[in-house]
Amino acid sequence: MELFDLIKKIFEDPEGYKEASKTDKRKNFFMINRRFAIGHPMQANALNGLKINQEGAVDIWQRFMVKQYNKTPFWMYTKGVKKAKEDNEKKINISTETINEYSRRYNYDRKTVLDALHLFPEEMIKELQTFEKLEK
Repeated sequence: MELFDLIKKIFEDPEGYKEASKTDKRKNFFMINRRFAIGHPMQANALNGLKINQEGAVDIWQRFMVKQYNKTPFWMYTKGVKKAKEDNEKKINISTETINEYSRRYNYDRKTVLDALHLFPEEMIKELQTFEKLEK
């Protein structure tokens, strides 16, 4: 059983959870504890021991979560850093080559330009588009 199948059974299907094998629980313990730490950091810390019985810890999570939620909570599915970065780059619509050339031309650190894009998106995009037109 895969991680998200097991998580779905933990929240939405207590009868199906009983069918999960000890191997599946042991295999997915680390990621389950990591995911659940987003919403319940104190409990995750308590279940984060080296010599802990991993199947038992997943069972504890299941009993705790069934009492708290009747469906999978919103915080369970968060965007990763890579996905969030791709979304920001699509929103900006400026090529990395233009950003690199702008940084080199005006002796700015690339990180400074990216921070300016994050803090002042409209003004910085307008400036980079003007720079791109001048380069062509």
